[in-house]
Amino acid sequence: MKLLRRYRLLFLLMNTGFIGNLVVIYYLSKGITYGQIGLASAVSALGFFLFEVPTGVVADKVSRKTSVLIGMALFSLGTVILIFLWNFPMLIAYTVVSSLGATFVSGSLQAWLFDNLRHLGMEGRYRDVMRDVKTLTLVSSAFSIPIGAFLAQLYGFTLPLLLTLIMELGALMTALSIPEYEFKKPEVSYHIHVLHSARELLRQDLLPLVLISIAVTMSINQFRKFFEPYLGEILAKSLGTTLMGTLGLLGIIEVLVKTLPRLIGIRLRKKWSVRVYEIAPIAIPVFTALSVLFQNPLFIVLLGIMAGVINAAFGFNVSVEFQHRIPSEKRATVLSLDMMFSAVVMALFYAVYGLAVDNLGLSRARLLFAVVLFGIGLAFKLASLGPLRESLELRHLAE
Repeated sequence: MKLLRRYRLLFLLMNTGFIGNLVVIYYLSKGITYGQIGLASAVSALGFFLFEVPTGVVADKVSRKTSVLIGMALFSLGTVILIFLWNFPMLIAYTVVSSLGATFVSGSLQAWLFDNLRHLGMEGRYRDVMRDVKTLTLVSSAFSIPIGAFLAQLYGFTLPLLLTLIMELGALMTALSIPEYEFKKPEVSYHIHVLHSARELLRQDLLPLVLISIAVTMSINQFRKFFEPYLGEILAKSLGTTLMGTLGLLGIIEVLVKTLPRLIGIRLRKKWSVRVYEIAPIAIPVFTALSVLFQNPLFIVLLGIMAGVINAAFGFNVSVEFQHRIPSEKRATVLSLDMMFSAVVMALFYAVYGLAVDNLGLSRARLLFAVVLFGIGLAFKLASLGPLRESLELRHLAE
């Protein structure tokens, strides 16, 4: 179908970047510290907190397509700022613009796709469509990130950033060509709409899902935060080179620990997907701790692969479950409120984690936070066996 082909192209262009998490090394090369990067990440998370609800309401009250187009335009502007980055204030400007763009897209793009599929009587295919879309984008990332990493090592970061900008502009043009069928605005006012949507998140079948999702997000973000310089320093010592001299190899490793595991995670059979979903809150912190206790590059890469598979399966199941549990007329705003709530927690996490790395060192900070997050994950696991059992079950797989 022509509509699905356009959506596939849109997701492909949006997710074909040439830098990935190597951008942290770009920041470090500009003289920015771990603490400053942590603060910038906190500002980005606070941006989600400030912007998610207004942008979600734009999607529900004006148009999902309009919201997505604004967000994509802001993505391009953010990349332009990143290309000319030279100090910490510019990094803050980039994080504000990019987080604003992300809030316009988050929730809105999935709501736009889901409602278009429902209009065509195809909403039952949403899980399969998203699985195929994510597969396509992950395959693209598997090629683009290593290419960008080697280009950065040989010619500097400007060239891969320019290629990323071209992809973002192409995504904007593609989004313009996709229709929005029978969009219906809510009849209630802005404030009442937000209030009603907020009440949805407090439902007994949604709030536990939100909370466990935040816990797993913190765990995987802690594993990945500063992962590239952490592993790069270990590799540099082993190979007798510098951190910048490991960029190409780190690009390949990023595909192995981030892109390909996501591809595996979203395509697991339902039986295995459910099992991975269940162990995610405790498994990922354990992998983070092991990456500190046993500093062998190959072992760390293997841990990254396993953590990526588990997180991908968990996130995919949660996102699909959310779409099935929330009402259509509040879809984008509820998803935005979920992101806003998560952003508050993540802002505090990034700020504290960045400062902890500056004061304790990367290894000690990784181990300390892994232990704390394991305790949180264990509490959720025990609750899922008792009072939260029904709330945390994947109901859409039983339909």
